[in-house]
Amino acid sequence: MMKDEKKQERQEKILVEALKLFTEKGYFNTSVSDIQTASNLSVGTLYNYFHNKEAIAVTLFSNIENCLYEALCAIEKKHAGACDRCKAIIRHLYESTERNAASMQYLFYTKHREFMEVEKSVFTSLPFVKMKEIVLQGQKDGEFRKIEPDVAMMAIFGGPIRMIYQRIDGLLAKPLPQYLEESWECAWRSVRA
Repeated sequence: MMKDEKKQERQEKILVEALKLFTEKGYFNTSVSDIQTASNLSVGTLYNYFHNKEAIAVTLFSNIENCLYEALCAIEKKHAGACDRCKAIIRHLYESTERNAASMQYLFYTKHREFMEVEKSVFTSLPFVKMKEIVLQGQKDGEFRKIEPDVAMMAIFGGPIRMIYQRIDGLLAKPLPQYLEESWECAWRSVRA
């Protein structure tokens, strides 16, 4: 048991340090040696956990994607209608950005296809598929008007995602949750039935 915990701690340390480096320096400007040094592990130890830098990047993306997907599934169960679900999703995205901007930056900003051949766009990942399902259900239930689903997705989530970019870039002085009511009102007015 202790051995597994230590292994998990080392792998987590590698991922945490890689995330910092990827978001601060960029993927291409970060070497395996940089990650190894920041993790305070030997190169051999690092390679016991990941075959290469791309494997670290893919694992990071997968972990962040899965955490967001699980949060969206919990939101879907907790809230009855699409309107409440969408607002809760935006709240979650805003709060997540404030708690861990690096993860959100890595998820939204990074052009994963430039270095992870197996990955698709973040906008085709599990969380965004779930978001689209919620929008489609909202249209089916008559909460949202019948417009092209991709247009509805952009109307609801496009502005808040842009706000996340601006917050990460330091262009918004206030924490994102303080913008929730106004940004939700704009999104809601654009799609309500």
